[in-house]
Amino acid sequence: MTTVEGLREQRQAVVATAVLPGTEGRAQEAGGVGRRGQLAGVSAAHRAVVVVAALSLLGPAFAVWSGILTVPTLGVASAAVTVGSLASLVGATVVRTERGLRRVELLLLAVGLVALAAWAASAVAANPAYGTDEAAYEQYAASLLLRGVDPYGRSLLPALRLFQVPIQYATYTTSGGVVSSLGYPALPVLLIVPFIWLTGGVQSVQVANVTALAVAMVVAFFVLPRRYRTLAVLGVVGLPILFGYAVAGVNVILAVPFLVVVAWRFTETGVGGRLGRRGMVQAVCLGLAVSVQQIAWFVAPFVLVALWAARRREGLDRGDSARVLGRYAGIAAGTFFAVNAWFVAAGPLLWLKGVLGPLVQHAIPYGQGLIDLPVFAGVGGGNLSLYTFGAVALLGGLLACFGMFFGILWRAAFILPSLALFFPTRSLAEYWMTLVLVWVVAVFAAPPSAAFPRGVGAAVGGGWRRWRPVLAVLAFLPGAGLLGAAVASPSPLAMTVVSVRTNGQFQRVWELVVKVVNRSDVPLSPHFATNSIGQMTPFWHRLEGPAVLGPHRSARYLIAAPNVGSMPGITEPFQLDALTSRPETISVTRRITTEPYSAWIYQADVNRILPAGSAATLTVELRSPLGGLVRRAGVRIELGQIIYGQSQLIPAEASIDGAPEGQSPVERTTGPDGKATFRVVDSSPQGRPVYFQAWVVSKAGYPFGYSEIVDVLWSGK
Repeated sequence: MTTVEGLREQRQAVVATAVLPGTEGRAQEAGGVGRRGQLAGVSAAHRAVVVVAALSLLGPAFAVWSGILTVPTLGVASAAVTVGSLASLVGATVVRTERGLRRVELLLLAVGLVALAAWAASAVAANPAYGTDEAAYEQYAASLLLRGVDPYGRSLLPALRLFQVPIQYATYTTSGGVVSSLGYPALPVLLIVPFIWLTGGVQSVQVANVTALAVAMVVAFFVLPRRYRTLAVLGVVGLPILFGYAVAGVNVILAVPFLVVVAWRFTETGVGGRLGRRGMVQAVCLGLAVSVQQIAWFVAPFVLVALWAARRREGLDRGDSARVLGRYAGIAAGTFFAVNAWFVAAGPLLWLKGVLGPLVQHAIPYGQGLIDLPVFAGVGGGNLSLYTFGAVALLGGLLACFGMFFGILWRAAFILPSLALFFPTRSLAEYWMTLVLVWVVAVFAAPPSAAFPRGVGAAVGGGWRRWRPVLAVLAFLPGAGLLGAAVASPSPLAMTVVSVRTNGQFQRVWELVVKVVNRSDVPLSPHFATNSIGQMTPFWHRLEGPAVLGPHRSARYLIAAPNVGSMPGITEPFQLDALTSRPETISVTRRITTEPYSAWIYQADVNRILPAGSAATLTVELRSPLGGLVRRAGVRIELGQIIYGQSQLIPAEASIDGAPEGQSPVERTTGPDGKATFRVVDSSPQGRPVYFQAWVVSKAGYPFGYSEIVDVLWSGK
């Protein structure tokens, strides 16, 4: 039988003779001779990675330039990023040694940091409002903490107004309410505090997020193998994914630097049965990551299984492997509780309720995962809880397979949890896209497969290994069964929009009459919302209709939008959603387009002053939502006129198609070509431009499809 000592010696011999990924260039430089007996040069793969990273910075350079008028110094930054990326590109194509290419990489890192800072300044200047409720809640919670107030259990709704969060971006629940409390561990709040001092409370979360991204990029740059290190610049700045989530205020960005450290050569953590300094730092970073956001909770089990499996494949017995795993997990858990200790002491139940909030708050279904089937296709909306239960079961199956097939799946340790996050009721893309830099580090900065000597797995695996395929299938059966049942559960409500009411120049639908039929065997309390952008609006007001609809009963509901932002446009498709909390269901209508076209106005006389009494011709065309000409005759078009004064609206006095001067609007119908032409004359100009706008009049009598506004200036001289 192979002894543990023999296995260790075997591993050391293999590792000693193995060449790590990314070190071939160093080996060539040290020896001075490449494979073909020539002096060491630059590998094609290394050069290609640097070239792609340099090219990727040109997009952010242009994005920075767009804010030049708001913040003039951004023009300098844009020019610096452009020149730096072009210089890096030239350098990457002409250098002939790895040492020279490393200098180019350092230049790219510096340019990437400048681009990140300037791009963030440009984005914040263009839109100072917070883009997520979590960002507003975190800063508000940090402000409460500065006053000595425990933020857990407090209503944070004032933060939405304070930080200008659009009400559509609040998190609503299936019961018709809105999430109003802090729903994350304490570290984000603690990290925001110094940034409030630094920024004076302005955009503190965004500044903290961008700072975390910069730190993550620098750390990833130096822990990645040399030929792959510019992937850190590409992943953070070259791709807009992480940056977009950072300036939106998504708090998982704060966990990325910690997870990058955890992912660095993670299969070597605890090698030889000793954590060492690096292992303890990684354990602390895992504890900090799970203290930021619940997404890290799903990653942590895979990290722990990887540590156990790697040490067993190394040749450690169960006792030694368990001890190193226990020390690692203990340090991580201790870090988590140390970060949260004050808040736990201040109110343990309030803290626990807040930390578990996202898992139990029953938020409305939303995301880019499997939940799109019931939300947009109306398939499988009869039991939303099954999606979450299925995702949890699938996570367990993935973890089991990861442990059984660790020798194959070890590089995917930080990717596999994201597969499970694709399936719950809340499956936002940020749950996996924010981990892209961590994936890069885990894949390229981990030790090579040579770290696991051949034969070791068989020695420690036992005879059960032959049953692994069967066990893998069994591990996925619970998750597959639950998700299959979720998709098969029909939506309980059948809804038909009977009529709509719109509002003039808002060009929006503000009121709906809906016929609803409860096809289920239980009474339901529906809450209605519309969806025209992929995200539900706040719940609409129920003006008429029963609060509880009995089984197999039908009713007529009159509902009204709670605010302008919740009103779908007249010419854009939307759907009506109905949610219930007991049981958790969603029912949707088919896509509704109130009107299929809009008006587009063409002005023949532009960019010149017309003499008084001369005519201008305005042609109005029907256009589809995609901009195509709609050739439909007999459609009623109205043209109105107004003068916009400096502080008031002034009636215009032009004549439209021979109508009395000042009459507005004037109606015509389209010809077979889908066009209506108006002739406008002003014989006594008022010294200001006359503004004209056209719109379509529906058969129901409401206006829609407003054109852009054009102006005509008549001069009396």
